Amino acid sequence: MPFLLKVRNLALAAALLIVLVGTALASTPDPVSGYEIFLGYNCTINGEAATCGATFSGWTGETSNGGWLAFPGTGQGTWSIRANYTGQPEFGGSVTLVGGSWRFLFIRGAFLQGKVMSGTVTWPADQNTDIGCGAGVAVAEANLSVTGGSNATVTGCLDDLPKGSVIPPKVWGTFNF
Repeated sequence: MPFLLKVRNLALAAALLIVLVGTALASTPDPVSGYEIFLGYNCTINGEAATCGATFSGWTGETSNGGWLAFPGTGQGTWSIRANYTGQPEFGGSVTLVGGSWRFLFIRGAFLQGKVMSGTVTWPADQNTDIGCGAGVAVAEANLSVTGGSNATVTGCLDDLPKGSVIPPKVWGTFNF
């Protein structure tokens, strides 16, 4: 009987630790920086022309004023997003995120992943206009599902236009778990 009590106590302690780690992750926004490493390919989603597999990847950290931070950033983790979208990336335009997947690996051992549920990327009218991320830089936001049942968001900036002028395109922002 004492052995069963020890096993039960160990199981309860492990469950409490999981809840505490999850709560710590949930209460902390994680700033990130990185690159767009694949522009995606033409596809069709629900009968509509789309771009699939646009891939963004990077590391934790932003500059003190919320800007892009060079590798290795803070060294606290790595992340990637593969996004599907409709619309065309262009000044004065926007795209709608219609799916994809994401992963975030923290140096402290936690691993989160899930699906891109929805979102938008909006570009300013021209390369001289600032809509919150700097002149000519797009504002992005996405709603994410987290495997296991919770939700998260990612908000940030995408510096990718005029096409071919920013190679590779830079991204920075914050995951909110």
